[in-house]
Amino acid sequence: MQLEKLPLFAGTEDMQKSLESLDPQRGEYARGARILSAGERCRRIGILLSGGADIVREDAGGNPVTVAHIGEGEMFAEAFACSGEPLTVSAVATLPSRVLWLSAERLLSGADAKVTANALRLFARKNLYLNQRIEHLSRRTLEEKVLSYLRSVRRAAKSDTFSVPFDRQGLADFLGCDRSALSAVLSKLKARGVLDYHKSAFRLF
Repeated sequence: MQLEKLPLFAGTEDMQKSLESLDPQRGEYARGARILSAGERCRRIGILLSGGADIVREDAGGNPVTVAHIGEGEMFAEAFACSGEPLTVSAVATLPSRVLWLSAERLLSGADAKVTANALRLFARKNLYLNQRIEHLSRRTLEEKVLSYLRSVRRAAKSDTFSVPFDRQGLADFLGCDRSALSAVLSKLKARGVLDYHKSAFRLF
């Protein structure tokens, strides 16, 4: 992704100057590599320039559970970098990836007022996203969780036909359920004519 297209730098008069004010560093990661590991402290905010990554948390049994997917142009680790708290999750590259690392301290200092304002808006949007996930997970049954999530994606897409940013295992992890249980619910809903799907593409009726 071109730096000029990153939401963080939207509306800046001199993008290169704004970038340099944040002490940029770049990293490249092979597929399957740990970009960040739980327990460490991160002083920099990451922006995925290319590739893909998952945010992973270990369950009580030590098994990795995907809790979010990072797409190109998306920011990550900002809450930990800005708070100084140790990471409670890991970031793992799902594709060969390039990451732009920016100084959280310089961003918070307001070294570039426009960039800081953009960052606050991006932080707020992510907070809304997390609140929506809590809303999905608070539903009583797995069927209600699935439909709550799919309806939210439909609203965002403004179309009855849409794609989700997860494969089946990723969606199961996101909803906090077993993959086989998720597949059973999707099959049931399809048989009832509530929805149709193929891989990550869905249609709600």
